[in-house]
Amino acid sequence: MARWGLVRLVAGVAAVILLTSGCLSGGGTSGGGGGGVSGGTKAGDKKVEVMTGFGGGQLKALQAETDAIGKELGITITVVPSTDFNTLIRSRVAGNNTPDIAGFPQPGLMLDIAKQGKLADLGTVLDMNTIKTNMIPGELDAATGDDGKVYGVPFSLNIKSIVFYNKPEFEKAGYTIPKTLDELFTLTDKIRSSGKAPWCIGIESGPATGWPATDWIESFVLYEGGPDKYTQWIKHQIPFNDPIVKKAGEDFQKIAFTPGNVLGGQKSMVSTNFQTSANPMFDSPPKCYLHRQGNFITQKGFFPDKVRANMDQQVGVFALPPVQAGQAPPVLGGGDLVALFNSKDDDAKKVMEAMTNDKFGTRTGYAKTGEWFSPYKTYDTSKYPNKVLQDIAKIGYSASAFRFDGSDAMPGAVGTGSFWKEMVAWVGGQENLDTALKKIEDSWPKS
Repeated sequence: MARWGLVRLVAGVAAVILLTSGCLSGGGTSGGGGGGVSGGTKAGDKKVEVMTGFGGGQLKALQAETDAIGKELGITITVVPSTDFNTLIRSRVAGNNTPDIAGFPQPGLMLDIAKQGKLADLGTVLDMNTIKTNMIPGELDAATGDDGKVYGVPFSLNIKSIVFYNKPEFEKAGYTIPKTLDELFTLTDKIRSSGKAPWCIGIESGPATGWPATDWIESFVLYEGGPDKYTQWIKHQIPFNDPIVKKAGEDFQKIAFTPGNVLGGQKSMVSTNFQTSANPMFDSPPKCYLHRQGNFITQKGFFPDKVRANMDQQVGVFALPPVQAGQAPPVLGGGDLVALFNSKDDDAKKVMEAMTNDKFGTRTGYAKTGEWFSPYKTYDTSKYPNKVLQDIAKIGYSASAFRFDGSDAMPGAVGTGSFWKEMVAWVGGQENLDTALKKIEDSWPKS
């Protein structure tokens, strides 16, 4: 997700700048959708350039994996990182100096570039039937253009429909994992009645403040409306303030606006940083018991170090429960989509093939870093470093359907603009739900 990209890159900014300054010094000529030269590489020269928005530990792990792939294939793979992927890739496309391959954190941007004829139709390059079979149902939908062609394949996965809890304290209190949304609301009421705050929630994220609230709305639209209705919503085939979206907002209000439900109260969420908002859950005694977020918060910089060092004993997880008991719930998520610019280079196609199957990540123990999830449900979950991550992977891989983070798939003016802004105004108490949803609807680009 683009907003997670803002966080994951901070730790690696210095290293990324150094690497980028070296890697971008070479020139290039024609690229795109079948160009023979891309980013300074030539067809048959045994060199392939891969551009990414990864930073820090994720970047190091990706470089190790692509180095291993390059060794297998006899190809030199240069990974070009960027602290501002979206700006740089647009610039390189405009300058006809594209990389051979790029890992897009946002499907909307990728499909915009595909409309310019710059990206390869992967149905002509990869075994898409096998890829689709091995993925969670719906994972490729966000990478599919209006023309029905697939332009990207996920090579990393972020699972967002996860509720984290303080395992020993949750069990000590006699709480049980809810099997339906109604049971989740009941559990929330039960914890509040004991005099403790059920939830830790923070939506502050610097210039991206508001995005954690969008994930709540997206999750509830997906659960209450189902995958098809969710897709209609993010494509604006139904209005942003459709009744199903209002119902999603009301679900979030029930959890987050009810006095006593959130540590610090409703308005505190706007000033509580999302990155550390779960930490009071691990105080003694805990100040809250539940926290909904993506799997990335298991990485360094989120939970306290002492919790991360003892993850399996301290942290429990369960899937945001379905509307009806016994249903396999869908999952909201994100990830990075690998796309091919240089389709006339067999070397680039070989690297694409290596990055788009369930063997990717097995050469160097990528999964053991705890900073990466395979998007393939056929991936061996025992390769993840602890039970918490293994359980999260199982939640994702057993989902009935996958839908990509909606705000990342919407036009930027909405997804990272009015949607974020109006969530802040609503959560902060400046306006009601109907007003916030109408303002977002009115902001949708007319063409």
